[in-house]
Amino acid sequence: MCFNISIAKEKKTLEKRFKAKFQEGIQFEPNYFLSAFAKPYVPVITNDKPNEIQLFKWGLIPQWVRTEEQAKDLSTKTFNARVETAKEKPSFRDAMKSKHCLVLADGFYEWKTEGKNKIPHYIYQEEMQPFAFAGIWSEWVNKESGEIHDTFSILTQDANPFMANIHNTKKRQPIILTEGVEQDWLNASVDSSSYERIGFKTQLQAHTIDKSFRTMGNSVEVIKPI
Repeated sequence: MCFNISIAKEKKTLEKRFKAKFQEGIQFEPNYFLSAFAKPYVPVITNDKPNEIQLFKWGLIPQWVRTEEQAKDLSTKTFNARVETAKEKPSFRDAMKSKHCLVLADGFYEWKTEGKNKIPHYIYQEEMQPFAFAGIWSEWVNKESGEIHDTFSILTQDANPFMANIHNTKKRQPIILTEGVEQDWLNASVDSSSYERIGFKTQLQAHTIDKSFRTMGNSVEVIKPI
């Protein structure tokens, strides 16, 4: 699965790479480590605003949720959506139809199991260039307060051979879009039968990192090879 990512590139770098501008007045801080369980705001590009980079909260809340308590509970279970079943799941099926997004990142973290040891790896593209996960999004309105919550999930698929060697227990990986199909994903013009294979062609690299990386704060030391 995918619960930990980095997005340490500056605004200008992301705007140039994705040919989109950050929403005016938005406060974005590059970060070497974001955990889904902290419910962070992450830069995304949605299909309804393809020229704008927005900040959405990680953990999708579908529109049909009625209460704030239900929203908080459900959002801890929707960090990822399995692409094979997302079209059928009540939490994801509406978003799969019409609310696609790019979740911007420059790396993510997984553990390799060797006996009783779990060895953390930092995974990235060549030269640590920014890329996009395939995501889905939702806008939920809290009927009690009127507050609008923009949220997202990252789609996952079976691991390709490279990722299966690292994430060697569950053998899953996030769907990473090649640059050539990012707009196809936003436009929902990728054939549904291709979803499960769409990220397989992505070329990835990885190295092991310190086991205490999650306690290092927002520092380049988080991704330092050991």
